[in-house]
Amino acid sequence: MRKFVYPIMIVMYCAVSAYGQSNGVVVGGKWADQISITDVNGRPFENRYADVAGTPCFIADYRFANIALAQGRTFVNVKMKIDLVSQETRFVSSNGVEGYISAGMVKEIKFADTTTEGVKQYTFRTGFPVIDKQNENNFYQVLADGKCGFVKSITKKVNERKNELSGEIAKDFETTENYYLFIKGEMKKVKKDKDFFIAELVDKQAAVTQFIQSNKLNLKNNEQVVKLINYYNSL
Repeated sequence: MRKFVYPIMIVMYCAVSAYGQSNGVVVGGKWADQISITDVNGRPFENRYADVAGTPCFIADYRFANIALAQGRTFVNVKMKIDLVSQETRFVSSNGVEGYISAGMVKEIKFADTTTEGVKQYTFRTGFPVIDKQNENNFYQVLADGKCGFVKSITKKVNERKNELSGEIAKDFETTENYYLFIKGEMKKVKKDKDFFIAELVDKQAAVTQFIQSNKLNLKNNEQVVKLINYYNSL
């Protein structure tokens, strides 16, 4: 597979007129014609992480996904992976060339992956308000969705460690994970205790409190937090 990284040119087609162009991916039609790359400046692909152990991506290998761009177009069965260092979307074009879609251009990615627990569905989304070290271009894994969202931030950075004896520098990826509620247009960093959730879900406080108690929820467990948020969203 040839590999190139280019500034991205998105050409958006609609029934009335062409939407426009900006730097390297051509978009339109079925997947065979959806995304192709034109070599704009002839700059070859440069692996920024060649000397780093591990992967900068959420999953190291490509997965087929549905991708929704921030401008509104959606594409199905695109081979992609999410770079959690740069917050870019890597993909394989219809002509077999590897490229990327710049941070902020993708609104949502949905895909499935086979795990030891069976097939798991994933949704990643951008566009959330700025909080901590994340901005609107950061991907969040959506764990529960609705009037209150429960989302997970996963970011990676290159970590360097020097061997004091040899002087050699080893590099690997350091992963940081944080959890947030997205409610009433605001991001709230999650504290995994009952008081935090009762305070944030205050408009349904009595029902939420009763649900936590009757189900003996352990709110340090993500699956049980999802259960609580899904219940709140159903009220």
